[in-house]
Amino acid sequence: METNHGLVSSPSRAALHMIQWSIKKFFAEHSTPTMLPSIYRRSPAYIKRGLTTSTATLQNIAKGSQKSKKFLTPEELTQAKQSEQVEEAIYQEGLLNGEFKYVPRYLSANKVDPVTSRPVPINVELLKYKPITLPQTHGHQVAKLDLKGYDEDNLIRASEFAARAAYYLGIPTSKVTTKKTEKRLYTVIKSPFAQAKTKQNFHRVTYHREIVAYDANPEVVDLWLSLINKHALRDVDYKGTVTTYEALDFNQQLDQLTEKEVKLPEAYDDVNDPIAAKVQELLKSDTFKKFLKE
Repeated sequence: METNHGLVSSPSRAALHMIQWSIKKFFAEHSTPTMLPSIYRRSPAYIKRGLTTSTATLQNIAKGSQKSKKFLTPEELTQAKQSEQVEEAIYQEGLLNGEFKYVPRYLSANKVDPVTSRPVPINVELLKYKPITLPQTHGHQVAKLDLKGYDEDNLIRASEFAARAAYYLGIPTSKVTTKKTEKRLYTVIKSPFAQAKTKQNFHRVTYHREIVAYDANPEVVDLWLSLINKHALRDVDYKGTVTTYEALDFNQQLDQLTEKEVKLPEAYDDVNDPIAAKVQELLKSDTFKKFLKE
């Protein structure tokens, strides 16, 4: 039930006299010695002083209310409520139907950061905004990245890093999607002997985020997942699922594959990676060639 405080007006002189008369009548009827203990009995002088104090307090309240801002009339209050409801409806409709226009603001080459004395790069300025996503070309899913963790802040940091890396590599991705949060409650005994009847509760919350990549070359997707793995956070669990599309005669093509055609992707040609060099060494070894023939 709502109370309309805007319709309460300051007490008039007649109302003050009515309140004063009601207080006198109350003390006259209920201040007998038989009704109250001795410690609560009040003398007529005390009652008179209390009544004078109460009347002065009411008068001060009336003066303060007169000095305060003017109360709204019922018509003005109704119009104000209706205007607030209309503004709230427009705001909610804008949140549901349309997105905010993205207009990034960054320092130009003529303005420099006073701390570093250098212009702020656009990629650093974009950290103040949510990750940007590229539009999909065909809508073919090529990879899906699932991230789970107990710390929501680190999970958001890891998911936004993956989304920004995909944008700079030219991979169209979905927005960082929040999946169902898993909550578990474990109840165990405090100790097996003396405190066996005492229980302890442990509450564990697991947060979940998901990013889906579309329309990208397998080599670029491999590079993207390698970059995420290189800068992975310790308390975040990463799970990547790669989707590939092959012809119906893919098994026959594998059977016809020769030793010379087995090589690393071309994306690793100009990369001085010790892991890639070791993989190339294994591919050229006699042991691998023997198992490939089998």
